Amino acid sequence: MPAPSPVKPARNGVAPLRSRTRLEFIEAAGNLCRRVGLPRSLGQIYGLLFFTPQPLSLDEIAEALDISKGSASTGTRQLAGWGAIRQVWVPGDRKDFFEVVPELGGLIRNAYREFLKPRLLTTQQRFERMEAALDQDLADGSLTPEDHALCAERLKGLRRVQKRLQLAVPVLERLL
Repeated sequence: MPAPSPVKPARNGVAPLRSRTRLEFIEAAGNLCRRVGLPRSLGQIYGLLFFTPQPLSLDEIAEALDISKGSASTGTRQLAGWGAIRQVWVPGDRKDFFEVVPELGGLIRNAYREFLKPRLLTTQQRFERMEAALDQDLADGSLTPEDHALCAERLKGLRRVQKRLQLAVPVLERLL
């Protein structure tokens, strides 16, 4: 496994991120978000705050991760909306500071409700449209019967996977 990309140390008294564990978690969280269609920076922000003992300001987050302050602001708003992080007050400072909410069950439930569940529904509707289009393609001669049979079989397999996900995810949600 290649070493995670370096993360710049933040100024303003934030300890440099030299820990391989921290760097690897930040990178893994960023890659996970990217793979599911979310901004990589969203996962990196969560990863940074997860392994940082003190609250960080937007400037500190942006500098530590080498992202724009706008990306840091957008990411913290989304994560706060999911209940993954919270805004905290730091005495003597007017900036917005953030810390992680370490209880992962709420984050997973909120991510399911806000992100995964709507996408599963959209996928189901898309598969239904594709099946109707597939039959129309056969009727108008755009597909041969052999091509239609192959596409229909593969689409049927995708629908089975999608249905299993729809059944499994709520069960997991209740467990968390």
